[in-house]
Amino acid sequence: MAIEPRGEEWGFETRAVHGEEGNDPYRALTPPIYMTSTYTFPSMETVDRVTGGKEEGFVYSRAGNPTVRQFERTMARLEGGEEGVAFSSGMGAISAVLLSWAKKGRPFLFSRHLYSGTRHFIESMLIPLGATVRYVSFPEGAPSKGGLEEALREGAAGLFLETPSNPTLEIVDLSATAALCRTYGVPLAVDNTFASPALQNPLALGADLVIHSATKYLGGHGDLLGGVALGDRQTIGSLRTVEAPLLGATLSPMNAWLILRGIKTLALRMEAHSQRASLLARILSGHRAVVRVHYPGLAEHPGHGIALRQMRGTGGMLSIQFASFEAARRFMDRLRIIRIGVSLGDPASLVEHPASMSHRGWSREVRQSLGIEEGLVRMSVGLESPDDLARDVEEALAGL
Repeated sequence: MAIEPRGEEWGFETRAVHGEEGNDPYRALTPPIYMTSTYTFPSMETVDRVTGGKEEGFVYSRAGNPTVRQFERTMARLEGGEEGVAFSSGMGAISAVLLSWAKKGRPFLFSRHLYSGTRHFIESMLIPLGATVRYVSFPEGAPSKGGLEEALREGAAGLFLETPSNPTLEIVDLSATAALCRTYGVPLAVDNTFASPALQNPLALGADLVIHSATKYLGGHGDLLGGVALGDRQTIGSLRTVEAPLLGATLSPMNAWLILRGIKTLALRMEAHSQRASLLARILSGHRAVVRVHYPGLAEHPGHGIALRQMRGTGGMLSIQFASFEAARRFMDRLRIIRIGVSLGDPASLVEHPASMSHRGWSREVRQSLGIEEGLVRMSVGLESPDDLARDVEEALAGL
């Protein structure tokens, strides 16, 4: 049987290790993987009870699977949500949430600083389908300074944002933003991928929905795709019964099992990622070839104070602004331990050049308006030896 937390007695690490342990009759320490597409019933009476919601059960794995359900419940406990629904990728979760909002027939609000896939979905799917979209800013993280209240007053289907943002690590004050959204009855959804639930819990700060690409820190080993949305029972129930099965972006049992395995070490990994990223941020910020380091753990970051209030660590992601693309390219090419690749959250450290890789599809004007210059390099700091990472960065900088 699953452990039952009494209030906040169980710490995050304990909840991550034990999760939602289920009711395996053999009491396996590691949860089983239910690799099946279809479930059978001993009688039509059982069918009636399951399909009528009188007892828990499963009919077809596109609509639910025991291993996937265990992952959803574990994530709900870690994020403080009533329920969760899993998807085959982070974009599956984002798409489902945004399409559910589209049925309201009201404008969408988005923070200007977004993951490239989210913005691509907005411009290639939502807008062509007739949605009205408005981007809002959060100067120094404050919702009161960037036109948000005016946009909320005019009415909206929802506000979607991410903090820290990809790739410039912008920070948004979630408590203040959530309070403003509540005033105008607009739901707030937060992409929490960069922080993970180990470092930040948007629902506890007032958000209505939290979304993760489980591909990243939750899985933690670069060997799977997955996504999840968490929130109140009614909203998640609607996503589970409508958008998730009809879009078909269903998480596989094997990937759910791999994510559950990764979650057990999430707290330890995020602490180590944060420590190593802080070390590299300090080294980089002191070098003459570096124009700026975007990392909320640095005191000079505009969102530093907010990050300290709403996060339990400043994470493993940072971005480095060089004076030119040529300098950025030389730096990346000189790295030996840190590899070039677009993803993040792996044990292996990765760098990418947003302007020519993850954000290549955006116009140069849009990229520049968001601080994504030609000389910007994004780094996902992994779990290698801190001394080795420091030496790798220092030697790469020495050639600039």
